[in-house]
Amino acid sequence: MRELRETRHQFDRPFILDSSAHVAEFAGDATPFDEAIAATVRWWQQRQAAAVPSQA
Repeated sequence: MRELRETRHQFDRPFILDSSAHVAEFAGDATPFDEAIAATVRWWQQRQAAAVPSQA
């Protein structure tokens, strides 16, 4: 609760995410949200599958 005063500004208005500085520096583009989420889900599923011992 003591930190709430310092982080309250995060809840006053929406965050604006801007990748323009990254794009300018590295000459790339941000990964579209849907593509990033799908890749993360695939990674997690593969990680989980590798962690489960085979029932052979």
